[in-house]
Amino acid sequence: MRKPTFKEAWAIAGAVILVCAILQGWDAIIAFIGIVLTAIIPLVLGAAIAYVVAIPTRFLERYFLPNSNSKLVSNIRRPVCVGITVILILAVLAVSSSVLIPALVDTVTMVQTNGQAFVESVIQHPLLRPIREAVHNFITGDFVTDLTKLDINGVIKSLFGGTVGSVTTQVFTVVSTVMTGFFGMLFSFILLTDTTDVGYKLANVIACYLGSKRMERLALVAGVADASFHNFIVRQCIEASILGSVGTVVLVAAGYPYALGVGVLMGLAALVPIVGYPIGLFVGAFMVVINNAWIALLYLVCVAVTQMLESTFLLPHVGDPRTALPPVWVTVAVTIGGGVGGFLGMLLAIPLAATVRQLVLIDMHRRVLADETQNADMYASAGFETGEVLLSQSLKDGDGDGVGKVE
Repeated sequence: MRKPTFKEAWAIAGAVILVCAILQGWDAIIAFIGIVLTAIIPLVLGAAIAYVVAIPTRFLERYFLPNSNSKLVSNIRRPVCVGITVILILAVLAVSSSVLIPALVDTVTMVQTNGQAFVESVIQHPLLRPIREAVHNFITGDFVTDLTKLDINGVIKSLFGGTVGSVTTQVFTVVSTVMTGFFGMLFSFILLTDTTDVGYKLANVIACYLGSKRMERLALVAGVADASFHNFIVRQCIEASILGSVGTVVLVAAGYPYALGVGVLMGLAALVPIVGYPIGLFVGAFMVVINNAWIALLYLVCVAVTQMLESTFLLPHVGDPRTALPPVWVTVAVTIGGGVGGFLGMLLAIPLAATVRQLVLIDMHRRVLADETQNADMYASAGFETGEVLLSQSLKDGDGDGVGKVE
């Protein structure tokens, strides 16, 4: 057995000391990590805002004088598109705060006022006599009870620091939230309007210290993740907009007085993958059926048919189809994501799963090609087709058309 050198012995001793220090000062390390995370929250928030805002910005850039070779147009293309995007976002926020949110609050208030009487009338219906007890337990469950006790004003106040605690604590909470949001917005604006190629310079620094091969792998992971998150955000926003708009139009045409509030609820719910659409559909139908059962049935049919049509004909053509997940993957991802991270975990689970799946398929592709190169004679003597054809056949049925190509 070879004896360790003096350098190796010092490395082992240093590793042991480091492990002991970590075990002894674990609480201090956790506290330090918490401080660091608190400090970088504005940067993370700003990067997230910049990423989302960059999606419509890049879309506008493709149509802002695309055939112009003018240097002036090249210089103003990004700032102008960022400005248009910001104006559109501010307009959406203004409409939401002045029209959409009040409409949703009015609809929920109506349900709080009339919901209990409706539930009691349904329970007393003669057709439900044989199963009255079961229906009673189902309809008067936690959802209706919580909904009738929901304090809308309290929910809104809780978003700004809650009502618990001293005035000083609330003031510091509000100030901290405002400052975090301000610096996050500032950082996102700097990222969006950057003209110094910070990203390119950062990539050069990483390549210098990690090496070109590791940089290529990192760039591949970043490219796949960007495509997955980009397509997920676009698809969910399109679906939410269509379902919310269709629900509103159908209810307005039917003369329902709270059409806008139900449509807003449907759109917000559809942003959540898998579970959001059915929850929004049936909760919206419950809000409508309190006033008119036939309008509620019309709402259910129209929104359900619209969702099936867009899932069949529209969404498969949105974005890169390679980042789309099969239904089994989507269900597993949302289930695990919701269990680990709650609502945020459900939102992030699908693009993360799509990223992992695409990276696995790319790695499989490379391994098969490497095996083909090393065993070309074996493939030929056995009469098999090339590894490229074998791989494409094994990955049919939506399992990776175009694997290894990342735009």
